[in-house]
Amino acid sequence: MLYQFSVLTPPNPPEYGIMLLRTAPPIPMIDAPAISPIEAFCDVSRLRYSAAGAGERAIVLLHGWGDTKEIWRATVAALATGARVFALDLPGHGGSPLDGAERMQHIAQRVAAFCTAQRLDRVALVGHSMGGNVALELTLTHPHLAERLALVAPAALGTAMPPYTRLYLQDGYGWAALRASLIFYQGLEALSRHWHPIASMERVLPGLRRAAFAAHHDPEGLHRLLNGLFANSLEDRLDQVHVPTLVINGNLDAVVPAALSQRVASAIPGAQFVLLRGALHHPMDEQPEAFLRVLLEFLA
Repeated sequence: MLYQFSVLTPPNPPEYGIMLLRTAPPIPMIDAPAISPIEAFCDVSRLRYSAAGAGERAIVLLHGWGDTKEIWRATVAALATGARVFALDLPGHGGSPLDGAERMQHIAQRVAAFCTAQRLDRVALVGHSMGGNVALELTLTHPHLAERLALVAPAALGTAMPPYTRLYLQDGYGWAALRASLIFYQGLEALSRHWHPIASMERVLPGLRRAAFAAHHDPEGLHRLLNGLFANSLEDRLDQVHVPTLVINGNLDAVVPAALSQRVASAIPGAQFVLLRGALHHPMDEQPEAFLRVLLEFLA
C-alpha cells in the first residue's frame, strides 16, 4: 500500500501544509508539550539511553550508522504523551561502548538485553537506516518481543545499496576518507558554535547537529559497524516478518533510495510504504511534522 505526502508550495504558501495523496481520515496537528527525558546507562546491555513518558505501551527508537539517540528528540517528545519511549545509543555511538558488537546480530542481542532489563515484554520498534536493520534482526530473532515495526529508510538490503555508500570500506582510501569526514564534521561543529549567522539557518541546523554528534565517534568502531551492516542483507528473510510494519522513506534520499525501501515493504507481508516528499535520509529532522503524523497514525 503506497501513500505519498507532499509539502505544499502554492503561490501564497501557508506556514505549513501537507497533502495526502490518498483518502485517509484527518490527523490532528502535532502539539507535543516540552518533555525532558531522563538520561541513563543500562549496565546489563551496556547501552546509554533516554527515556520519557508513561503508560502500558513501550516504544524503542533505534538510530542509524553515525548518528545518536539525539536524532529522536522531537519524536520522543511527541510519542511520550501516550507511551513509555526509549531512545538508545547503539553500540559504538554516543555513550554506548562498542564492546565487540560489530555485527547487527550482536547489536540486536544488546537491544533485547536492554528490553529485558527494563521489563519490556512487548515493544513497538522504530528503526532508522542501520537501526532499521537491527530492528528487523530483532523482530526475526525475538518474534515475541516486537508488537509492530516502523522502518525509516532501512539499510536492509546489503550490497543492493548504492556503491558510494560503501566508500569508507574501499581498500586503500576508504579508511582515510572516513577519518577525513570526521575531521570535517569537527570543523562544522566548531563553526556552528562560533559563527552566529549559521545558527539562524533553520534548514541547516539539523544537519549541523548530526555532524556534531558524528564528530566524536571512533572511526575504527564505525568502520567495523559499516562492515557488519553490509554483511547482514535481510532480503531473503523479510517474508518471515509477521508483525504490522510501516516503511517510510524520503523521496530525495540518496543513501537508501526510495526504490529499495519499496522492495523491503513489498517483501514483508502486509507492510505499508509511505513516501515523504522533500525529505532526504533523516525525515525525522527534515520533515518532522509530516514524519510524526505518519508515525503517530501507524502506532495508534
